[in-house]
Amino acid sequence: ELNTYTVVWAAGMKATAIGALLGVDLARGGRIPIEATTVVRGLERIYAVGDVAYLEDAAGQPYPMLIPVAQQQGELAANNILAALAGESAQAFSYHDRGTMATIGRSRAVAWIFNRFALSGRLAWLAWLGLHLVMLLGFRNRLNVLINWAWNYLTYDRSVRIIWSQEALPGKSPHQQ
Repeated sequence: ELNTYTVVWAAGMKATAIGALLGVDLARGGRIPIEATTVVRGLERIYAVGDVAYLEDAAGQPYPMLIPVAQQQGELAANNILAALAGESAQAFSYHDRGTMATIGRSRAVAWIFNRFALSGRLAWLAWLGLHLVMLLGFRNRLNVLINWAWNYLTYDRSVRIIWSQEALPGKSPHQQ
């Protein structure tokens, strides 16, 4: 049992509120509806990509709010902007799913790579670590993250904490002393 006055549930994803500034009807989750070329529906020369962009696949399902989707949409948007400046036609978005990885505890993960190879346990965790390091920009960033991960791993340090105080008892506000 955890006695508390406030519970904050921070789950789920929602797009940033920037979409409201465009004056377009927003899709589910406040996402901006875009064409397959990443142009905002109803607007010319305005592009949206990543978590804020709403585009459905061939099955009518929205693309997930995931980094690989954002990266691929961003690259396409950049190419389509250059094409527009050169008077060429824009290309449509085609998502290439390279797989899924998730850590599920200390030294454990699951991975489905290129929709062909399934990994689990320590090997999947090492693959997750390696991929995330490779995806970072710059040697300094990679080194800082690697040192931080190593420190947290060796010291069992976790970023998630429950702050417990004996002073915060039922019937007494934690802010009252």
